[in-house]
Amino acid sequence: LTCFNNSSLGDINDDAFINVIDVINLVNIILNNQEYLDSGDLNFDGNLDIVDVVSLVNLILVENPENRDTWTIISNDILTPKCAQCHYEGSFYAETSNLILTNDIAYSQLINRQPYNNSALNNGLDLLSDDGGMYGLLTSFFWEKININNENHFYSEHPYYGEIMPLGGPFLTNGELDFIEDWIWAGAPDTGIVADPLILNDISEYEAPEFTPLDIPETGVQYHIGPFDVYPNSEREFLYYVPPFADEYYIKKVEMAMAPGSHHFISYIFSDNYFSSEPEPYTYRDIHAPYIDEFLESGNPNPEWINNVMTLQEHTFVTGTQWPSWSYSMPDGVALKVDSDFGLDLNPHYFNYTDQTLQGEVYFNLHTIPEEEVEHIGGIMQLGNNEINLPPNQETVLTEVFSTQDIVNSININPPSNTSSLNIFQLFTHAHQLMTRFDVLLLHPNGEEELIYTALDYEHPPVLSFDPPLVLTAGQGLISRATYYNNTDNYVNFGLLSTDEMKIVFGLVYYE
Repeated sequence: LTCFNNSSLGDINDDAFINVIDVINLVNIILNNQEYLDSGDLNFDGNLDIVDVVSLVNLILVENPENRDTWTIISNDILTPKCAQCHYEGSFYAETSNLILTNDIAYSQLINRQPYNNSALNNGLDLLSDDGGMYGLLTSFFWEKININNENHFYSEHPYYGEIMPLGGPFLTNGELDFIEDWIWAGAPDTGIVADPLILNDISEYEAPEFTPLDIPETGVQYHIGPFDVYPNSEREFLYYVPPFADEYYIKKVEMAMAPGSHHFISYIFSDNYFSSEPEPYTYRDIHAPYIDEFLESGNPNPEWINNVMTLQEHTFVTGTQWPSWSYSMPDGVALKVDSDFGLDLNPHYFNYTDQTLQGEVYFNLHTIPEEEVEHIGGIMQLGNNEINLPPNQETVLTEVFSTQDIVNSININPPSNTSSLNIFQLFTHAHQLMTRFDVLLLHPNGEEELIYTALDYEHPPVLSFDPPLVLTAGQGLISRATYYNNTDNYVNFGLLSTDEMKIVFGLVYYE
């Protein structure tokens, strides 16, 4: 659910290249005592200091700079030694996967080909997409198969995708994965340099996070959910209401730790249109059978279940992730203001594809700071309307353009009088089951459209974090473009039930 174009080790500004600009940024982070940054910790000691600066300088000054094309490096230095030893012509693995990865034909075997895996094919994936950006990553089966860092998502959501490769390990290093990710993000070209080979100096490897309780924040609050049962071969998703711990507070950092089997965790506040009274606190309000009966013995729908499902449609996104262990700090000087009349509605979601009952458990920390320490108040953007009308048995694309003023009007905080720009640091979309694709585009003053976000799964839209933030200035806007396929014999309109439809863009923002 959480999607980052992850910064590679040494790539402080996340531009896919490591140079003197990164040294300057790292020095500024250290001098200003800013938040710890994984990509700046070159000696892996958990601290940012002069040793990391020296290590970064030495990395940049290394002799014999690499000038081969990015694809050539991937093919010769990564795929040939780690993949082609099994995927060569005539091998069992090549025949069962219909994929040969020797460097003479690897590119043509990958790019824009249909996967041999039926589940991936049915999900609309290419072996390797050349679309670039988030869409290119989301639709590349090759990326799903090598990204060991996302193993929890891979095995819980895609049980028929096979195994993460190389089979049985050793898996690709973090540097190799970051290098390939930057290449796919750039459109996976077969020529040209689109990722910095210095990234490959990160030879660290993925280590599955251990589930341990989080320490209680010095300022803020900790929520602990569970342990709770997740039955064999089932999924469990519920809402868990926690009353407000203050009338108004400012979130600087969020932390989450989830026991194995988690699919996602999202925290919501209630929308202004919330139709009901305050839910009973600290209670599991389940969404799926067998944890709640969807129908009564009379055959009528269970009102409790309907209320839970409808409540799920009346939320405003605050933050969330699908990583089992996650820590996220707001941009420097920014804290998210929460002043809802209600508390938070927390939404854990677990999968269990084993034959044993699983124990789910979640720790969720909100680190807060006093208002006087906040330089920029973070707010929540919510863009959308109720004008949805989908004819039966056909595809419909709904496009909506939001001007700068439309965007400002959709945010729950007012801009200061001296505002020059709006900074978006997270995006998230919401639709129902007929949605097949949801794009968000940046609209430039000259009319140029730039794709910045894509969701292909209505149940699990990615949470996209921008670091640095996406800056909107006067004259720019956003476009939401959602594609639906109505496979029913009836018109489908806007509504709260999962059989109705929605089209909402959420964002976390601040003014500057």
